[in-house]
Amino acid sequence: MWIPFFSSKKPIDNQEHAPNRQSRKLCWEKRDEFFNCLDKIDILNSLDPKNKDIIAKNCSKQKADFEYNCATSWISYFQEKRIAEYKRSLVMRESEESLKKK
Repeated sequence: MWIPFFSSKKPIDNQEHAPNRQSRKLCWEKRDEFFNCLDKIDILNSLDPKNKDIIAKNCSKQKADFEYNCATSWISYFQEKRIAEYKRSLVMRESEESLKKK
């Protein structure tokens, strides 16, 4: 059993074999549950230390499930990608709006 801050390795971090389809699917489901929880409390950047307390109060189970079921290297990647996709969507929206004005 993996215990955050006490265990050094999670089962999914085992480098002897790549994650299978089932474990990837579970990771994505837990990521989506965590991100949906963040959306409910209007938090985009879960990596920002200012958001730590509110995330712990409202989304601690979803965050723990996400961190347990996803490879350590995927966790920050997904969180950073969430921010990048949001910024990209803003740029795209602004581009579309400026094209409509012409």
